[in-house]
Amino acid sequence: MHAENVTVGACQDGVRAASAVDGTAGDGVARAQSILRAGIGTHAAGMRIQGVDTGTTVVIEAQGGLPMILPWLGNPTLPLHARAMMEKERFRASNTSR
Repeated sequence: MHAENVTVGACQDGVRAASAVDGTAGDGVARAQSILRAGIGTHAAGMRIQGVDTGTTVVIEAQGGLPMILPWLGNPTLPLHARAMMEKERFRASNTSR
C-alpha cells in the first residue's frame, strides 16, 4: 500500500513540475524519480518513468514492481503503476482593446 501511494504521489508531483510555465517532461520525470527514491529506496531503480508533453498537456507515468518478501512463494513482485495528466500552464493575454 505504501509503495502504491508513493508511486501515485510521484507521478502527481512530477506532472505538476512538468506542467509549470517553464517546465519540461524531463523535469517531471526527474521529480518523480526523486520522490520514488525517497519513498521506496533502492527499489525505485526498477521503476520505468516516462514523460510526454503534447504542447497542451503533460503526462507522467511510472511502471514497475516491488519485490515481496515471501520466500515460500518464490520471487513474487507487487506490480506498481500510476499515471497523471495535467494541462500545461500558459500565459493568456487578456483582450483589453474594446
